[in-house]
Amino acid sequence: MAALAVSLQGRAQTTVYLTPADALKLIFKDSEEVIKEDHPLSAEQKTRLAAQLGYEVPKSQYTFYLGKSHGQIDGYALIDEQIGKTLPITFVTRINPDAKVAAVEVMVYRESHGGDVASKRFLNQFRQKSANDELRLHGNIVNISGATLSSQGLVIGVKRALALWRFFYGKT
Repeated sequence: MAALAVSLQGRAQTTVYLTPADALKLIFKDSEEVIKEDHPLSAEQKTRLAAQLGYEVPKSQYTFYLGKSHGQIDGYALIDEQIGKTLPITFVTRINPDAKVAAVEVMVYRESHGGDVASKRFLNQFRQKSANDELRLHGNIVNISGATLSSQGLVIGVKRALALWRFFYGKT
């Protein structure tokens, strides 16, 4: 995973690991095609999601990407952002058709510390988790020392991705 330091914002350094195009190529490397689907949320839908998640969803629209081969869906991906300590972490979550996380990749990290949340050791903990799993820091997800808030941010973000997947593609 090649990282590119882009700029300094005060003391925080922005590190770009993957562009959106590169993230989708990586996530859907075995798929024949990738289809983009936009999902606007009504006020009622946002209320239902907020009840499931315990907080108001930050956007009124989410975009999923569907990897397909031979007319079958290989997986779904959501590119999203979640605040780490003070700045957003941009990440992609791939969810298999069986509603389990296949992969999580950090695309852009903007904090001065805690970038180890982009490590495979941390991100692989999300694999095979579903919306039925608790997904809790210090529970089934072990945080990165010195990056507790960024670790928690990714837990929140992956939980949201699973809830949105269930809402749009699974059983609500």
